[in-house]
Amino acid sequence: MPTSNNIALMISDIDGTLITSNHEVTEATKQAAARLYERGIQLSLASSRPARSIRPIAEALSLNSPFAAFNGALVAKADGEIVARSIIAPEVTARVKAIADEFRIGVWLYDETEWYVSGRDAFVDREEHTSGFSPNMDLYDEKLGTGLNKLTVVGKPELVAEAEQRVWAELPNEVSASRSKPRFLDVTSYGIHKGTVVVRLAELLGISTDRVAVIGDGPNDVEMFRQAAVSIAMGQAVDEVKAVANNVTASNDDEGWAKGVAKYVLGGYQSAGM
Repeated sequence: MPTSNNIALMISDIDGTLITSNHEVTEATKQAAARLYERGIQLSLASSRPARSIRPIAEALSLNSPFAAFNGALVAKADGEIVARSIIAPEVTARVKAIADEFRIGVWLYDETEWYVSGRDAFVDREEHTSGFSPNMDLYDEKLGTGLNKLTVVGKPELVAEAEQRVWAELPNEVSASRSKPRFLDVTSYGIHKGTVVVRLAELLGISTDRVAVIGDGPNDVEMFRQAAVSIAMGQAVDEVKAVANNVTASNDDEGWAKGVAKYVLGGYQSAGM
């Protein structure tokens, strides 16, 4: 296994990983990110979030590396220029929505600039607070007939789990699907997931994947763990996620990101106050 001295790129999930449960980037995290740059290690972000809610976090950390939105369906440079995109065909969207409708749960739609919902509920309110922007509720029906970057099936976790099984059973060669949270099933076009993010970001930066470290907390991070040389699971991750990573750090509310970077990427080179 590569040592921390071999790592040239670190790719980080955001929610439940880089930020706390209160959606904050701590001072220790900022210091750890700065230490990465001091050591010549680039830092990129990979999230199920849309690009517009990733950019403020990237700016807060003064990042200049490309990042991946929608679990890799959109890859952008730090200045916002899109360098890779994938689209879900309208007929596939219709089939995913039909499955969700059977369970009476929602489907959110995402393109490069907007988030579309059919109506407001507690799930929408919570996501609006997390993402920092409001959904479009006027064009939902129209957008169902267009190409989209990502769909999110949303509802009670037990219903989303059942819908996930149906999506995989009925669309095995047409979509990729994974849960970023128990209440969310993120659907992208076939072959697009965080594992492909590792390959794409490494290629963009001219770095081999055996010099990449990754960190995350959710089931959608597992494919990322499998592609990277060094993988770090957050302390609050479920056991199935931890089992795939080759390292486990503290939780996101116990400075797990900064501690994981210091121990497994910087090799004990700690930030002040850690």
